[in-house]
Amino acid sequence: MRTASPRSAGSPSTIGLHTYNSAADLTSGYVIILENNEFLFDLNTKNSCIRPLESFIKLLSSSNVAKEFSHFSTLPLSRFRTVDAFFDHPELNKLGEIQVYEQTRVRAIHKHGHNYMNASWIDGFREVRKFLVSPSPISDTVSQFWRAVYDRNSMLVVTLCDLLDENKKPWVPMKMGSENRLIVDDMIIEMMNVRRVRHGCHSSLLKITKLGVTSKTVLLLAYAGWGKMGYPQRPSDVLNLVTDMNHMRKVMKQQAVETKILQEHQNTPITLVCFDGLSRSCTLAALDILCRRLDASHEIGTPFVDILDTIARLRMLRGAACMKSEQFVFLSLAMLEYAIRHHYIPVDAIEKIRLDGFIVKNHFETV
Repeated sequence: MRTASPRSAGSPSTIGLHTYNSAADLTSGYVIILENNEFLFDLNTKNSCIRPLESFIKLLSSSNVAKEFSHFSTLPLSRFRTVDAFFDHPELNKLGEIQVYEQTRVRAIHKHGHNYMNASWIDGFREVRKFLVSPSPISDTVSQFWRAVYDRNSMLVVTLCDLLDENKKPWVPMKMGSENRLIVDDMIIEMMNVRRVRHGCHSSLLKITKLGVTSKTVLLLAYAGWGKMGYPQRPSDVLNLVTDMNHMRKVMKQQAVETKILQEHQNTPITLVCFDGLSRSCTLAALDILCRRLDASHEIGTPFVDILDTIARLRMLRGAACMKSEQFVFLSLAMLEYAIRHHYIPVDAIEKIRLDGFIVKNHFETV
């Protein structure tokens, strides 16, 4: 593996990442230089960790998943990152400890003229900047949030939290009709229709009009099945959400291309929103990456699942991603279900899987 010293802060290709054979065995000091044909979460990227699906199943059956994550979370990650703008605008940071890296920070013009917002770009599997990850807006950042969605051509917004700011005012239109539209600075957001997609998930078609500029249509997927505590007890619901958001992203982009609003080559990131902008949203991004990576590795004959490696790489882009052991346990159970769904696990191996060591807390919000 080729190593190098950190490049300048403006270099997008320098990824500070530990060298390790498994994510629970971190050592420090190396920098990955991604080539033009390499992606952070790909199968053959420098220093990529390849834990076979068989090893993943053994880990689940030995019931020490939470212990492995706890060990991992105590080890510091050496990040060659700067966070200057984060300290320049403390009033715009919903939670003061969530630092935003300059190299992966989403830029959007604020009403005071600067371009800082507490949001980060997250790569997908073999796709740069697939996700725009943001905390739910506060009253001072609502217009900036929607400006980022509009300017960055995000056709799909997925919410995993309440749709109210700190003053209990909605930051999205809650009803159809011009009298219920949301007006923020030079933008008007209006709900065109709403329908139920699945259990706990509704979609709303929003029309965003920017003064003097062409209107854009954005689909909002509001998932309410996460609950206020713990994690979803039905991984199926979130796996379905991943399927829905990828499908609807393609549909929305196709419509935008056909109506000449966008060109085929333009990127259309998925905006992921949760309360803090790093827990549920990054968990959903991680699940999408893990599913795509498992599919691709299965096609070449050796299926891989390494959740800790994926989390470690996510933290190169969004520093505090997936900090809770519950999120790691959820990803483990969701990937097990995904592998079974797609017949990646032999029947005789399924019969040997034991999950007796997992403690699942019942919360009425997630039932």
